[in-house]
Amino acid sequence: MLSAGAVVVLRPLATRGGLLDHPGGRKRHEGSTPLVGGIAILLALWISSAMFVRGYDHYTALYIGLTMLALVGLVDDLNGISPVNKLAFQFFAAILMTSWGEVYLHSLGDLLYKRDVILYAWGIPLTLLATISVVNAINMTDGLDGLAGGLTLIVFGWFSWLAHDVGNPGALRICLLMCGAIAGFLLFNMPTPLRRRLVFLGDAGSLMLGYGISWFSVELSQKEYNAGGHVPPAVMLWVVGLILIDLLAVVLRRAVQGKNPLAADRSHLHHLLLRMGFSTKQTVWFLLLGNLMLGLIGVVAWKQNVPESIIFAAFLVFTGIHLLVMQRAWIVIRWVRRLRSR
Repeated sequence: MLSAGAVVVLRPLATRGGLLDHPGGRKRHEGSTPLVGGIAILLALWISSAMFVRGYDHYTALYIGLTMLALVGLVDDLNGISPVNKLAFQFFAAILMTSWGEVYLHSLGDLLYKRDVILYAWGIPLTLLATISVVNAINMTDGLDGLAGGLTLIVFGWFSWLAHDVGNPGALRICLLMCGAIAGFLLFNMPTPLRRRLVFLGDAGSLMLGYGISWFSVELSQKEYNAGGHVPPAVMLWVVGLILIDLLAVVLRRAVQGKNPLAADRSHLHHLLLRMGFSTKQTVWFLLLGNLMLGLIGVVAWKQNVPESIIFAAFLVFTGIHLLVMQRAWIVIRWVRRLRSR
């Protein structure tokens, strides 16, 4: 639990250095909380990798990208960075992934039940867009204690299993190390005895974890990077699950309303559940269990030889139902609020 030890060391330093999240506005937590979770995870990953990873090869680009985004997030947590500049750093990290690490989408799999959808020259641009989207999706989910960390722990847990299944020992080792680093942070962010020394993930953590999820979503889903086959890209949609679905729901709602898709607000799924009367703890555990089950559905369907086109179509149907239910629920909540205000 190197990250847990890093939290213990970094927490008082953050208090003295002003690396704190203060309540106010959309932030409803009590008291100022150190934003050291992401840095603790990064330190734990670097130290454990030095101990257990031999020969980084193309993963050098991964570690450089993770570190760069963590540092950008740290500066943002301390002083703030304009959304345009933050997006530029995300774009550069995505370029490191595609051009240095040479990890990018070659195929979307057999989505149409005819043949694999080969991307050719569109592979790198689509990977850049997907990476930036996932990085921001994790950043958006970081709204409740344990939510972003818990979701990413589940995703990296699935990645570990999938990496073993497709014969990618390098990805397996790094994903397991990432799981351990996230778990150590969650000791101070989930309801545990150590939570009395609460810390937050911060932008340093959410940007970094989103980048890691993007990397392994692509690497494990492309046959070029795996010795024993690969995971169909459609299955990865289920594994990342609610992170992608919530991003799509929020972006579409903001676009319809003429708002900035990347602007912060309180229209995410976890905000809806809170408005419906669920407690914070119930909301977090409901979403974590939901994402675990979505990953299970995708993996089991793949292992039962369900065609990729069916797996993809089922994900689209589930996403459509989610969008419809969310829209109806927000309409009802606004209607109830108007009745109460009269």
